[in-house]
Amino acid sequence: MTSVGLCLHVPRRRVPMEPFWMDVIRGIEDGLAVKNLTLLVQVVQGIDDEVATLERWQRDGSVAGVIVADLLPDDPRLTVVRERGLSAVVMAGPEDAPGVATVAAHNAETMSQAIDYLADAGHTVIARVTGPQRYAHTQQRSESFERSGERLGIRTLSVESDFTSTGGTWATGELLDGAETPTAVLYDNDVMALAGLEVLNSRGLSVPGDVAIMAWDDSVHCQLASPPLTAFNHDLQRMGLTVADALLRVLDGDTTVHEQLAPPRLVERESTRAPEQDVA
Repeated sequence: MTSVGLCLHVPRRRVPMEPFWMDVIRGIEDGLAVKNLTLLVQVVQGIDDEVATLERWQRDGSVAGVIVADLLPDDPRLTVVRERGLSAVVMAGPEDAPGVATVAAHNAETMSQAIDYLADAGHTVIARVTGPQRYAHTQQRSESFERSGERLGIRTLSVESDFTSTGGTWATGELLDGAETPTAVLYDNDVMALAGLEVLNSRGLSVPGDVAIMAWDDSVHCQLASPPLTAFNHDLQRMGLTVADALLRVLDGDTTVHEQLAPPRLVERESTRAPEQDVA
């Protein structure tokens, strides 16, 4: 067995256009290469399809181990991993995947930092375009988003979307047409944030003058946008390397692997930066 399996149960139109997975996959491949392992990526249509794929891989012996992403509450994939004895690492916290190796991100802490940053800039109505709420990491971000709003005494609004450009366009329109227009919008990935920027431009709204924009993920597209987008830089290739290293340790017999990724770095750009005031 010379491959490691990764299923992405996402819309097929999303995979080739999202920088997040391209960068993470590059890091995973680099990490696996030290042991002459390759990454087998299978795009599936839903959780049942992914479960069937994991069972087939285990039955056929076609992969040495698997990487599980986008964890769900009570995720059936974890049952397959445990009952079938699959070597695996889950991209989630250890509390969400007991008994399985994990690599965790700072979802709640990063969301709190984002809302603190926007509140410090004077925003009192902050909106968020979320990923699918079925994912555990989206739920963690949502809980932190609401708690931060309550803590700071600011109004928070949310619209659920699907990480795609089309979803970002629709969700931004929903927010702008709502009863209460936000002065800042945080998007759960860069693809939706860039779509939101296009919507604001098409409506003649200035960024950040009328609405500030912030993206959860950073990419070259955020840097080249007009205006460039404030975002969190997660060092996605390092994330992929960490996931690969964790799985290699599992394959070597370590059953207690739990890694915490480094916190992302907030990169402030013009999409949230207040215009300089003229000095009298």
